[in-house]
Amino acid sequence: MEGSWWNSSKTLMQILVLIFGAGAWIAVNGVWVELPAIVALAPEQWQLPSYLTIISQIGNLGPLIVTLMQAMCSKYFNQNAMIYSIVSIGTLSCLLLCFFWNHTAVIAGKEYSVALFALWYALAFVDCTSSVTFLPFMNRFQSMFLTTYFIGEGLSGFMPSIFALAQGVGNTQCLNVSSYNETTNTTTYHIQTHYESPRFSESVFFALLCIMMALCGIAFFLLNHTKVANHFRTEEQTYKQGSIVDSSEYPTASQIINDTYDSLEMVDSDSSGRNRSEYQQQTSFQKETNEPNVDASDAALMAEEQPTLTQYDYVYFLVIIFIINSLSNGVLPSVSSYTSLPYGELAYHLAATLGNMANPVACLIAMFFPMTSRLLLGILATCACGFGSYLMVLAKGSPCPILINEPSGAVLMVLSQILFVGLVSYIKVSIAQVFRLRGSLKSLVWYGAAIQAGSMTGALLIFPFVNVPHLMSFVSGDPCLTVCA
Repeated sequence: MEGSWWNSSKTLMQILVLIFGAGAWIAVNGVWVELPAIVALAPEQWQLPSYLTIISQIGNLGPLIVTLMQAMCSKYFNQNAMIYSIVSIGTLSCLLLCFFWNHTAVIAGKEYSVALFALWYALAFVDCTSSVTFLPFMNRFQSMFLTTYFIGEGLSGFMPSIFALAQGVGNTQCLNVSSYNETTNTTTYHIQTHYESPRFSESVFFALLCIMMALCGIAFFLLNHTKVANHFRTEEQTYKQGSIVDSSEYPTASQIINDTYDSLEMVDSDSSGRNRSEYQQQTSFQKETNEPNVDASDAALMAEEQPTLTQYDYVYFLVIIFIINSLSNGVLPSVSSYTSLPYGELAYHLAATLGNMANPVACLIAMFFPMTSRLLLGILATCACGFGSYLMVLAKGSPCPILINEPSGAVLMVLSQILFVGLVSYIKVSIAQVFRLRGSLKSLVWYGAAIQAGSMTGALLIFPFVNVPHLMSFVSGDPCLTVCA
């Protein structure tokens, strides 16, 4: 009877952690997969992704602010209040997107999606900050729920993609429109592109994101205030008069700043307060007491001793991380419309949604079957750069890229996007595993720094080539007016 209660409580706890983890990045991932439906309606048109990419990098001010708050006024820093705040901001921003995502304003004589930019920044700020607040909170619970949390983070990329696939894309019609000039008494005709609405509107899609963010907040509340959650707190928690005292003895943001990378990626085992010897002691205790294994992936990784990393290894892996993140988080997202839209809205839709789904799938594979060989990781990184280069060639060839008039062109573009995202995600998590097993205590800090530096560098480098008139290297097209030989 007691075992049945334990199992049902554990299941309920895992559901709450899954929902909580899903709220980490669901807003940003959701808006991104909705871009195929938004780009054609925004005044920026195909340049819109580049604006959102550069704005999202500014969202990293969130983790910086949290780190400074914990370093300078840790006595007054309240972890729970911070999480409630960012979840509330995320929920409100998604709600406002339902009504204002298409509101624009004229700045310096040019129309911009000001409301979308402002709310996108709020969402990027929230989701980046979640990386240095959600994980410290999860360290209050037994370590077996860390994997559950990361699976939940994977759902933050998977669920919006499901919503987007269900939404579909609207048909594009080329209408012959006439206009009468009273002065010259003449009628002229021209082709006008008309975009039909998908199965449900963009506002409904953002409402679904709002609901998911609200569920994340509810899950967080229950994780703080239910007996089931209290049962799975770590032994380090202090008890007073039958209730858990909210202690400040949790990892600070500076200890887990490496976890600011997007979607589902691994956390250092040290972030849960465990080193290798402590882990082995815990595993030994579990065997003696027949308790469930807290983390099967850690058990597989700890099975054999690993040599420590050399200085050459650090440089080698960090350069890989810098390059692939420069492509995946900076360069390619900024030109995604130029890469995909020449092949049609459906191709762009599939590239965005299926590529986003490849991220959590690859991360899950890497969590349980990581690659630790330097040679093989280098080969995979080269393959990823190859797919990324192909996508860049397509963007540079816009609006008439390779195989534009062949069905195989769209298929190759979508497959390249899926394989690129999948390989990059797998490589990042695998290298994180290598660093946490064979690196020093600060190795994952450098890992996180390389990710952010690469992402920012890529976004800054590509932005002027997309938006500065005399530097613009990418050409937009029109489904009705562009003719490719």
